[in-house]
Amino acid sequence: MRYLLKEEIPGIWFIDLGVDDEKEYTGSYIISSGNEIALIDVGPASTFHKVLSALDEIGLPYDNVKYIFATHVHLDHTGAVGNLIKSFPNAHVVAHSRALNHLIDPEDALWRASKQVLGFVADVFGKPEAVAKERILGFDRKEIFTVGKDSFEMIPTPGHASHHVCIFREQQRIVFSGDAAGIYIPSLDVQLPISTPPFKLNLALKSIETMISLKPNKIAFTHFGVASNGVLRLKRYYNQLIEWYESINEIMHKKMKDQEEMLEFISKRDKDLLTFLQKSKGHKGLTRGLKSNLEGFIQLIADENENVQILDKYQN
Repeated sequence: MRYLLKEEIPGIWFIDLGVDDEKEYTGSYIISSGNEIALIDVGPASTFHKVLSALDEIGLPYDNVKYIFATHVHLDHTGAVGNLIKSFPNAHVVAHSRALNHLIDPEDALWRASKQVLGFVADVFGKPEAVAKERILGFDRKEIFTVGKDSFEMIPTPGHASHHVCIFREQQRIVFSGDAAGIYIPSLDVQLPISTPPFKLNLALKSIETMISLKPNKIAFTHFGVASNGVLRLKRYYNQLIEWYESINEIMHKKMKDQEEMLEFISKRDKDLLTFLQKSKGHKGLTRGLKSNLEGFIQLIADENENVQILDKYQN
């Protein structure tokens, strides 16, 4: 697949990067305001040229790229940063300070760890290139960056990763959620968890509460696309994580071992998962991801030191 480009909102384009010819898998955002450009989650190293082609198609000059915003530095979200920054002479990468070493020296930990965890999928995403330290802006707390006439608030949202952040564009009340709001599949209108190990449920739930407090009209998912009814979707995702936690607790007591049986058991409570299992033909990458999500919850529950405090579910 080449790539697909759509202007979701005036001045905000979503690129379907067509990673490994998967559908509804991984994308990237281009934002233009005034004479400045920002990119959000530029995708894996293997598809960096598609981001450049999309900028060319829109007619946006590389010199006007001011920021590459990273929700977190996993290969499918920011593996292309090192490749792209070479073409953007005036740009800086913006990421949580805990992620900086992975950008400066991706070989040391990020690439080796990704190979161990992802196997052949890491090679599909491609090996990331290093980013020079002086091209990176780090932060620890909420921080606002301006692009043209617009402001973007970087907000720590740990749980999926300790360095995860979401990005809030207040002018249109849209939150770019990275992996903090799970996966959205437009063709099925369902959401699924992203709980790959090491997953911290208590932090993930607090991060969802943080995003709900923003009262977003829309959520811009890296996986996959822009969805309306932002607050409702966040509340549903909060409840979905609790359902998975409770279901997998039961699964472990029942000593289930087969992953397909586990997913079927969870789907009795999670209607979005049920819909996906029934209609997921052609979503090979997302199906693989479900099994990693199971492992995240299993490790979480098995860890006797994990202090998970389950809050009451949101009422829609």
